[in-house]
Amino acid sequence: MFPLPILTYIKIAAVVLALSFAYYKGYSGEHEKFVKFQAEVAAVGKAQEVLNEAKVKEHEYKATAIKDEYEGKLAAVSNYYAERLLDASASSGSVSTVPKPAQCANAAPANTVSARQCAETTLQLVQLQKWIDGVKK
Repeated sequence: MFPLPILTYIKIAAVVLALSFAYYKGYSGEHEKFVKFQAEVAAVGKAQEVLNEAKVKEHEYKATAIKDEYEGKLAAVSNYYAERLLDASASSGSVSTVPKPAQCANAAPANTVSARQCAETTLQLVQLQKWIDGVKK
């Protein structure tokens, strides 16, 4: 009925069983390593997210502080030059505040940029530099 002796079938079954057990142990060992790796990656990811959130909050705080400082200084510059213009118009000095006309029809007047515009632009530049220094740290 069986072409091979029963002992041969038992040996084959034992070898197959041993190979199956070895494959399972190898698979489960690698699977455990993979699960540990996933847990480590998840922990590092959560730590990085917390660090990123802290950096975003710090950046927002610095940006808000610099913006508030800029707005305060801009208001001070505007008030300073508004007071100077009022003082100049109130005085009866002989110096005219109106610029001289251009030499030709298409030329721009000599003093088209006011001191107030220069002060505002300088303030913008200083505040931008402060913001860049705060962001890159």
